[in-house]
Amino acid sequence: MVIGKGPGCWVLGGQDPVPSTKHQVINNQNLATLIKNYFKIAIRNIKRYSTYSILNISGMAIGMACSILILLWVQDEWSYDKHFKDANNLYRVLEKTISIDGHLFQEAKPPTALAAALKEQYPEIIRSSKYLTFPISFQKGDEYIPEVVAFADEDFLKMFDIEFKRGDINSAFNGPMNIVLTEEMAHKYFGNDDPIGKTLKPSGFTFTITGVVKSLPHNSHLNFDFLVPFEYLKGMGLNMNDWGAHGSCYSYIELKAGTDSKFVDNKIKDIVQRNLKDPVYKPEIFLQNVKKIHLYSSGKYAFDLPGQGDVIYVRILGLVAIFILVIACINFMSLATAQSTRRAKEIGMRKITGASKTKIILQFLGETLLIVLIAHIIAMILVELFLHGFNNLTGKQLFVDYQNSGLYFWLITVVLVCTLLAGSYPALYLSSLKPLNIINGIINKPGKAGFRRVMVVLQFSLSFLLIIFTLIVGSQLKFLQHGNLGININNIGHFKFDGIRNETLKAELGNNPDILSTTIEAPDVFDADGTAQSFDWEGNKVNGEFYFSALYTDPDFAKTFQLELKDGRFFSSDFPGDSTALVINETAAEIISFKEPIGKILSSRGDKFRIIGVVKDFHIKSLHTKIEPLAILKLNGMNGNCYVRMKPGHITSTVDYIKKIFKSHNLDYPLQFKFLDDEYDKLYRTEQRIGKILGYSSFLAIIISCMGLIGLSLFMIEIRTKEIGIRKVNGAKSIKIFLLLSKEYLVLVLISILISSPIAWFGINKWLQSYAYRTTLNPWIFAVVGLIVLFIALLTVGLQSYKAARKNPVDALRYE
Repeated sequence: MVIGKGPGCWVLGGQDPVPSTKHQVINNQNLATLIKNYFKIAIRNIKRYSTYSILNISGMAIGMACSILILLWVQDEWSYDKHFKDANNLYRVLEKTISIDGHLFQEAKPPTALAAALKEQYPEIIRSSKYLTFPISFQKGDEYIPEVVAFADEDFLKMFDIEFKRGDINSAFNGPMNIVLTEEMAHKYFGNDDPIGKTLKPSGFTFTITGVVKSLPHNSHLNFDFLVPFEYLKGMGLNMNDWGAHGSCYSYIELKAGTDSKFVDNKIKDIVQRNLKDPVYKPEIFLQNVKKIHLYSSGKYAFDLPGQGDVIYVRILGLVAIFILVIACINFMSLATAQSTRRAKEIGMRKITGASKTKIILQFLGETLLIVLIAHIIAMILVELFLHGFNNLTGKQLFVDYQNSGLYFWLITVVLVCTLLAGSYPALYLSSLKPLNIINGIINKPGKAGFRRVMVVLQFSLSFLLIIFTLIVGSQLKFLQHGNLGININNIGHFKFDGIRNETLKAELGNNPDILSTTIEAPDVFDADGTAQSFDWEGNKVNGEFYFSALYTDPDFAKTFQLELKDGRFFSSDFPGDSTALVINETAAEIISFKEPIGKILSSRGDKFRIIGVVKDFHIKSLHTKIEPLAILKLNGMNGNCYVRMKPGHITSTVDYIKKIFKSHNLDYPLQFKFLDDEYDKLYRTEQRIGKILGYSSFLAIIISCMGLIGLSLFMIEIRTKEIGIRKVNGAKSIKIFLLLSKEYLVLVLISILISSPIAWFGINKWLQSYAYRTTLNPWIFAVVGLIVLFIALLTVGLQSYKAARKNPVDALRYE
């Protein structure tokens, strides 16, 4: 049924009327023409106002490029361990203990017997595995190469989607001397040959290769080159059923799909207590989903895997990326609204000829979209240009995966969000102008620029926050790296050894006059976790054994590290009874509460130790944590970590000498010599990287903000050109003109500093609470940064103001 005649007729074809095909074609043609006209107008305006267009596009491009790089890093950190097929059901089993003094102690390595017991006793747990990494050197030709070997159970292969390229997942772990290696390692040791059935030989035994697997992606907390059945360690003497053996291996479980982890958490928490039956030690078990291991474990658990991230820094840098995008969008909004007088006649004519408010809004949003698209293309070029340098800065291998459809979703989202942020207010503002006001010139007066003032304040507030936080991160890092450790770590190298008697090694090293002192100790003095030993003493007020950190070392430890004795003496070969002697630090002495601790007896599981000395507190861990009570005992036996203090200026020749000594013993593993100050710097690598990222981000943020100021000051000077000329003709000095044009923006920057200072103070104080030892937050830092920001703003606006103030008034009066 047809209603009406002509091209505008309607055809009834069901319940709803639809336009005819001809009418659709006409409307589509009109829409295409309209879009084409808008596009032409946008291009003309970009060309006509080239200065503002360059400022807008470059500011937006820099902001988007910086934000995209940071968000690539953020996305990579958030992606850890989410690629596992059953990641929602995979959990790491952790242990926590509240000591008798109320201290919470959490560790990542529960008892060895735990993993198997959980699978056996609880039907909700369908798989379980122990996991441990250990360095082993494999023979290749005449040399031994150190590699990372992981020991795991058969369930591990299925829990973590280990993809076999060669071999069978069901039989790979059938024997304790079987070994599975990654594709990279297969090529490294066997080239293009099939390695299945071939052997790898560490010292004294042989592994048979039963599988080649694909390496886990970089965004996994698990990292290995080789996999060996955990049964191998059983043959080496590890008791798999030992409920008292802590700190040896990690434990993982897989829950049935749909199982509530909190229910299982509560159900298994006392399993160690029931099996250990220790009246004093009462640990609880709890679960951590594998997706949270990377970002939510840093500094929380003893004996944890290295290389963890920190969710605090991910959130901080996520905010930084948003801040920079907002600053870039504010530039656009400020400049677009400031230029409203230029577009007033155009808007008035459109409204007089019947253009609706919606069409004007769409026109300006379309223009904004075009500029943002141009900026986005430039931004992606900048991302590709600077990605390599950014990877060097962050220590990652980030890349833009153009084959990933999800990438385009996020990039389109960024473009649309930036378009709405940057273009919505100008579009709404310009579309609301009334033709009568346009004719009378009642728009965009200098006194009516409240929105632009708010935007300038917001821009510089965000920039000030970034600069302040960057400086505080740098100050905290400097404090951590150069704080008083209580020991001297300069010119000290160290290496692990096995198969050489302690006395023999020390005697040979002592023959070199460039080696000032050597000491052998266990565990590694700078081990993040070390070891602990429980002690009791007469008059103990905590009613039970108290855990101290423990080091086992020889008499030269104090000399090598230049420890300072507060009371008593250190171990000496002149005193045979020192095998049961004990040296404690000041913190331990305070806990023991003896007025004169020298000569007092501490007991530990039936053994008695006599205190012979008290050393001043020194740091054996990073300054993230407080100094703990420490007991130093004499090392009995052989093997461990050898620390060598060398003469400055003779480091290279001394290291060469150590290599010759090591080689002369014909050991079947390579020397891995490290410098202690380098190891100590690694403790703060995260702060170093975050500080650099913040530094570059702050620099770009202030540059983008200043670009906006340049545009605004240019525009305001332009619309006040006649005013400047009249003032100069009437005798106004150039300096007065300069102050007149500059003071408004300097006041706005000052307001932004006053607003953002308390916010920065609160946020930085909260961040610093995560450090046991932290730098002082002095108000003068805020004052200095405020002056720097004011100076930058003055320089930015002042240059434009100075040019305007020095201009010939005749030229100004001829303007327009």
